[in-house]
Amino acid sequence: MPPLTTEYRDLPERLTETPIGLPEVPGGWTRRIWDVGPHRIPMVLPAVPDAFLDDEEVHQRHAVDEYMPYWAYLWPASLPMARLVLDAPWPVGTEVLELGAGVGLVGLAALHRGDRVVFSDYDPQAVELTLFNARQAGLAAEGMVLDWRTPPTRQFSVIVGCELLYENRNHELLLDVLAKMLAPGGTVWFGDGGRVRAERFCELAPQHGFDLRLFDELRRPLEKPRFGQFQLVELRRTSAASAAARG
Repeated sequence: MPPLTTEYRDLPERLTETPIGLPEVPGGWTRRIWDVGPHRIPMVLPAVPDAFLDDEEVHQRHAVDEYMPYWAYLWPASLPMARLVLDAPWPVGTEVLELGAGVGLVGLAALHRGDRVVFSDYDPQAVELTLFNARQAGLAAEGMVLDWRTPPTRQFSVIVGCELLYENRNHELLLDVLAKMLAPGGTVWFGDGGRVRAERFCELAPQHGFDLRLFDELRRPLEKPRFGQFQLVELRRTSAASAAARG
């Protein structure tokens, strides 16, 4: 796992007790505050994400389907992605699905913007945490435990995600989820930390009926994927794919 490099407003506050409404986790919980645009966003999150790697339950789940507790980490692309979401072009109040929400910073930014957010993750603990943090901020949200191998038929006009392109084996799954869950005319925003494997996803997306554009952290267009730096991957259905979805 890479070290946590996201900027913080404050020093960590290690919690001595598990907050009511959250489960016990390896390493316990901490509280942090982020400045995202004009918003100060407090969050509770795992204090020692690496402690999950020594947990027996994690080992057992990994033996079944190569599960990894990626949700417990705040990934470096989260903060620039959250800032971009605050200034997103879709109408305020749009229903937004966050895929692989993890600790939920991006979805929380969308809530503060005024959007209606559905936090989704494969891990129920992640969904619990995102809803807990939303409640702590006095914001209402919906949670969904989502296995990309069996996506529901529910559709959204906006789907966002952050740091989802790290494994080649997930690319086709992600594109299948989008094919089923993105409404005609909808928009996808994926924040990526400049991972090498993201280039493969960018090659596959047009083959699966999506127009793709790339932007930097200031939403300036990029000509091609870049490595080691944040990039925003924007997807929309091609005209032919949208017609097929309507038909």
